[in-house]
Amino acid sequence: MHTDWLNDFLEWAPILLMILVAGVFLAALKWRSGRLKKSMEEWKRKMVREAEAGHPSAQFQLGRIYQKGDGVEKDPARAEEWFHKALPGLKQEAEAGDRDAAFYLYDCFHQGLGVEKDDAEALHWLQRAAAGGKPDAMFALALEYREGGLVEKNEDLFMHWLRKAAQGDDKDAQYLLGACYEHGNGVSRNLDLAQEWYDRAAEKKDSAEEDGLERAPGK
Repeated sequence: MHTDWLNDFLEWAPILLMILVAGVFLAALKWRSGRLKKSMEEWKRKMVREAEAGHPSAQFQLGRIYQKGDGVEKDPARAEEWFHKALPGLKQEAEAGDRDAAFYLYDCFHQGLGVEKDDAEALHWLQRAAAGGKPDAMFALALEYREGGLVEKNEDLFMHWLRKAAQGDDKDAQYLLGACYEHGNGVSRNLDLAQEWYDRAAEKKDSAEEDGLERAPGK
């Protein structure tokens, strides 16, 4: 009788363990999701306060929130209003050397956010942001040289700005640079370097996800 009970336990133990592990995993996911949601809500409240206080970057980001419907109902008119309010301050800050403001201006003129689309202005501010060392601006400029949108296609300048963006820890640039090395696009094929850049991109992604639990985006 005792042996039968022990055999039954040993037979069901792996299944019970799997159920327990799954329960712990789901609980951890729920807790993590709750923290991230709370962090995002706090960040949005902070954006509203700062935007209403006249901070240009916050006004731009609040415009993005209403444009995308990120946690709020989409409101194109309200988004346009905040983009328009942000422009004078963004220009002032960008002229003073703020690379983030310059990158926001690139978005405004490239996509027509709060202003008429203007490719020349968009390129001007993108180049200012990239020259200022903003990694995602460097990556965006690299893509412009690859696609030939705001500039003529130029493989050498594409690789130049892609490398700088990857070295500046832009994970998308790191992944694309890894793909270039994997397939020999614009560089000599090198699978070791490809794996190195893929790994760096993955580490950056994991780090960003963990960081999002500790502080709100944009802080």
